[in-house]
Amino acid sequence: MFLQTKALANFFTVISFFMVIQSARSDPVLKGVPFITIWNAPTSACWEKYGVSLDLSTFDIVVNQNYTFQGKEVVIFYSSHLGLYPYYNESNEPVNGGLPQNISLGDHLDKAFMDILDTITEPTFNGLAVIDWENWRPLWVRNWDKKRVYKQSSQELVRQMYPDMPTEKVLEIAKSEFENAGRKMMKSTLELGHQLRPNGLWGFYGFPDCYNYNYKDTSHNYTGECPVQEKLRNDNLTWMWEASKALYPDIYLEQALKMSENVGPYVKHRILEGIRVAKNRPILPYARIVYTYSMEFLTQEDLIQTIGQSAALGSAGIILWGNADYSVSKGFLLSVNSYIDETVGHYIVNVTSSVILCSKAVCTGNGRWCVRTHHLIHTFICILRALRSRGIHKAKDLLFLDKPAIGTSCTLGIL
Repeated sequence: MFLQTKALANFFTVISFFMVIQSARSDPVLKGVPFITIWNAPTSACWEKYGVSLDLSTFDIVVNQNYTFQGKEVVIFYSSHLGLYPYYNESNEPVNGGLPQNISLGDHLDKAFMDILDTITEPTFNGLAVIDWENWRPLWVRNWDKKRVYKQSSQELVRQMYPDMPTEKVLEIAKSEFENAGRKMMKSTLELGHQLRPNGLWGFYGFPDCYNYNYKDTSHNYTGECPVQEKLRNDNLTWMWEASKALYPDIYLEQALKMSENVGPYVKHRILEGIRVAKNRPILPYARIVYTYSMEFLTQEDLIQTIGQSAALGSAGIILWGNADYSVSKGFLLSVNSYIDETVGHYIVNVTSSVILCSKAVCTGNGRWCVRTHHLIHTFICILRALRSRGIHKAKDLLFLDKPAIGTSCTLGIL
């Protein structure tokens, strides 16, 4: 058995949220279920190069045909694959003008138009459409460390036009021009995607971010909460949330978090921030089956705190991202295959089936998922009493504690 009831109890977190039932939607990628797992790693070489069969369908994991980044289920656009994304490379050399205020928005959209049609050839595409632009951030203040080049170059651009302008005024204009151009570029790109492939779930990877990375600071008690300042800054990105069809925050774990009591609050508040700004939009966090900057697989306990907690908080699903390192050798591919077959696959089945049962029992099966709001009400928690080795559960295996308020509201907790 993957996880014994006792082990589950050790890592169970009570999560209670008021949910509003929504009418059923027909997005096939989400399969009409409350929680879906999507594989987004280029593992096509498994069979082609090494003869290793990575069968994810056994665990109801949705995957693109041929295990590619681009397909009918999910498409991810990196910076060089969509329009004329401006940025500075590692040598601080400008590409496509370097700054969003340096490009022609029309030229960018013309190229993005063709890129979308070439990449998503099916007009009725209704999968995930994720734009991964990470070189600069749309809010001026968040371009720190290596990203300071965008501030410096923006100010230099203003100085070239107005050499006698006071420094404070230069800063003011540079900030305004950068943020306005960045907003127009990102928003219009989302809108173009909606126009060309209206059924796709368009959104930017890594947004919103909680910036709750201070778990390494041992001088205080880590709560995982997003700094108030960062939540206020996220409120300044309302234009992005309104233009997105889905939100894709990340809940990647560094090795410093392995088996740490900080994992739970770290993940929890990153998802909660997504829920806070999303309104009625689905949340699909990006996660990994390995710790970042390593090829070490997550422990069972950390799987609970990532995949399990995502489901418990009301995410529409989770995206398991990976890079070409997964297929760097036959040996590691076999390790990935074993980890999926023996550990993560069974846990995903357990979580998915449990959420489905809770949705049917609590929400009477209405809607493809329950959409969260922020009102904590009468606790109604579905607790999995027995995890069967096959990952199949019956309604009698659920213990109901307290009843929800009369009406359409319900709460759900599953880990």
